[in-house]
Order: sequence, then structure tokens, then C-alpha cells
Amino acid sequence: MICSAVRLELRSGGGRGFLSSLGLLVLAMSVGGTCALAEEAAIDSSRMTFHGDVAPIFKRSCLGCHSGRKPKGKYSMESLGKLLAGSGRGRTIVPGKPTESLLFRMISGKQKPLMPPRKAEPLSEKDIRMIEAWIKGGARAGTPPAGPEPYSRPPAAQVYPRPPVITALLFDSSGENIFIGGYREVLVHGVENLVSRGSGKKEPAAIQPLRRFRGEAERIHALALAPGGRILAVAGGSPARFGELQLWDVKESRMLRFKRMGGDVFYSVDFSPDGSRLVLAGTDRSLHVLGVEDLELQYSSQLHSDWVLGAVFSSDGKRLFSCGRDRTIRAAAAEDGGFLKTLGTFDQAVTRVVTRPGSSQVLVAGEKMEPRIYDATSLVEGTKFEKQPGLIFAAGYSVDGTKLALAGSAKELRVYDADSGQRIAGLRSEQGWIYALAFNAAGDRLVTAGYEGTLCVWDLDKGKSLVEVVPVILKRAGK
Repeated sequence: MICSAVRLELRSGGGRGFLSSLGLLVLAMSVGGTCALAEEAAIDSSRMTFHGDVAPIFKRSCLGCHSGRKPKGKYSMESLGKLLAGSGRGRTIVPGKPTESLLFRMISGKQKPLMPPRKAEPLSEKDIRMIEAWIKGGARAGTPPAGPEPYSRPPAAQVYPRPPVITALLFDSSGENIFIGGYREVLVHGVENLVSRGSGKKEPAAIQPLRRFRGEAERIHALALAPGGRILAVAGGSPARFGELQLWDVKESRMLRFKRMGGDVFYSVDFSPDGSRLVLAGTDRSLHVLGVEDLELQYSSQLHSDWVLGAVFSSDGKRLFSCGRDRTIRAAAAEDGGFLKTLGTFDQAVTRVVTRPGSSQVLVAGEKMEPRIYDATSLVEGTKFEKQPGLIFAAGYSVDGTKLALAGSAKELRVYDADSGQRIAGLRSEQGWIYALAFNAAGDRLVTAGYEGTLCVWDLDKGKSLVEVVPVILKRAGK
């Protein structure tokens, strides 16, 4: 208990309330050896297993590089069998002997190259000790977690103690209703109802959705409508468990099909212009192209060395464009996923790639880079937009392709003329980080949402916010 208290106080600034900073430091030093011994004793190597203790660490910190068809260093950590098979350097795990295990020597700083690399977030001391104890205990497999039985019973209605973090917004084909990614569900609201119900409120009003598309995937990261607007694609999953794609009949509010792939979430989904295929992308570094009728995988193309944060078809359906945490934007042939060209490499992650409606242009945006246009046919860079005030999380075109909106970590939403690249509106936002945005059909209104879990409806002609609302009724504690 005293070890935990010391760490908590150090982390929170120390000293305030019951100990001076100096007194706390002396206390931490005096009990430091006791803390270390207590933690070491708490990790029982005879009980440590791959599936129960070590696999979650690898999923969180290692599989971004050491998984898929082309793992870095030709070393996959996706399963115990692959882990024990070793790499080109030899045996990485020697059961019972941590100091002779290459994996442990690299993560503990005893041998180069250090893992994870210096630019990545290091493993915690606790993680390293757990891996060491697992190897020392014989690198036991343990019992794999029971596989999920998807949709064996109707998903339960969600209760929200606070507004949900919203990472996906999309208008339906009529432009009258908007789809909102919630927790394990997609919420459907009429925009005019939002405006009329929420106006005149000092605090954002909480409004019951018109419809709810309930699933089992915890996170909803991306939404896309098939041509014609009848089918809604929902991409996401449950972190460190599975990625999921859902297809919904919009008119009947009925799930048509679903598919689970991989061990983590998907961040992007897009329909081909003819509506026959989908491209899906996420943490496994690959682009997956599936048939819409049966969700059968047509091919996977691993173009990136880290998470893929966005993937879209070109307007003519002949090419795919993708971006990700590996700081690149890449082009591939849509027919078979064949690599065509790295269009650019940047200093930080490229977070968004968006096809401009009715043109051959593709927009990319991210962190510490000027958003820019590429021509999908010639693969040549075109217009550059001004540097943005923060990291861009949300980007989107109006339906007619004449306007472009960008938003993210800054408290400003910017709207541009898509042809000239000139800014036509700069809207001050107090929403916090904005993760998603969508234009209505007429292009005169814009809806944004993000971390705070509120929807903001903007009137672009007047250059002001019309209303802020919470898209669910909240369940308060004790009620």
C-alpha cells in the first residue's frame, strides 16, 4: 500500500495534502528496496502463461510491427508457436532461461537492437518483469481465451453515464438524418430535430436517437454508405480482441452481414464507386478488399509498416490510397492491391485520406504537415493548403465537392474552397478535440463531434454554431 501511495503522489505532483516534496522523496528512497522486492515476489513465475499474461503485452506494444505477412525482422509474435520459432538471429525464447533469451535481452536493454525502438513507447518495468517471469517459469502456454460467439443473443441496450467519444459521423443519402458512432452502436438522428430540440439551451441538451443500430463491437471508428444509400458499412471492433465490419440495411435498421478479422480494431472503411467491394484497414497494417454480397476476402495487401489510419478508393475505382502511423501516403492498384507508389513521407503520422467527389483528387492530412492534394491518375502532388493550427483528425468534402472542412486538436474548424484552396470560414470551437465531421446535402451546414461526446451543428452561411447536443439520454449515478 505504501508503495502505491508513493507512486500516486509522485505522479500527481507530490507533497500536497500530507507530505512535503522533500519528505516524500526521502520516504520513496527509504522504501524503494521494499517496493521492488514486494513487486518481484508478487510475480509468481510458476503461474505466468502466454495467453493469460504475456499475449496482452505483445498485442499492445509489439504486434504493430511483428505481425502480418511481412513482420519486421521476419519475426512474428502473433502466436506462441511463431514466438518460439525464433527469428533470423536464432532462438528468441529459451524456456527457463531469461538471460539466454534474445527477446528478454533486447527488451531489458542488455543487447542491441533495443526493443521497442527508441522512437516507440518503451515497455514498463512491470511488463519486462512479467515477460522475464514467464520465460523463467518455462514459457508456458496456458489456456487460450474462449472464442466469442458473435450475436448469439440480441445485443443489450447501451446505458451512457457520460457522453460517448464520437469518432464517426455520416449523413444519409437524403441529407436529413445523420449516423453517429456510439459505444457498441450507431445512433441515428434527424438534423432538424437536433436543431429544434437543442436551441436556446445553456447546456447541451441530451436527446433520444430516432433509431439505434446495435452491435457487439465496442468501438465504432468509421462509417460509409454504398452508392444509392441503402447499405451502411460500420468498421471498428473491440481493442485487443477482434476487428469487425458490419453491413446494415438503412431502411429496415437491420444488420445484413458482419465479418470479424484479426485481433484488433479497424479504423477505416470505404465502398468502391460501383458498390461491389469494400476496402477495410486498421492495426494489422494491411488493406483488405472484400466483396459486399458475401464479405468474402478477395485479397489483403500489406503496404504499410504500422497502423493504417485511412484507406479509400479513387473516384474511378481503379486505385486505392492509404495513410498511417508510418508517416506515409501510398497508392495501390485496386484490382489486386499491387503497390504503385509512395506519394509522400512526412515527419509525423498521416491521419486522413479523403476522395474528393466528382474528381480525380485525393486529399491527405495529418500532424505537422500542410494538407495537400494528389491526383489519383498521375499520382502527382497538386495544391497545398495552409498549415493547420493542430493535428488533423477530421476531414471531409461537401457532397458536390466544392467545399473542404478540416478539424482536430485545435479549437478552430476551417472550411476551404476546394478548387482554389482559399479559406472561406474559420469557426471557433469549444468542443475539445474534434474526431469527426460531415456536411449536409446542401453544403450549408456542417456537423462536428469528438472527445466531448457532443454534436455541434454549424450554419456555414452565418458562420456560427446553431446548437450543441448530446446524442443520447444520460444515466446519472444513483438514478
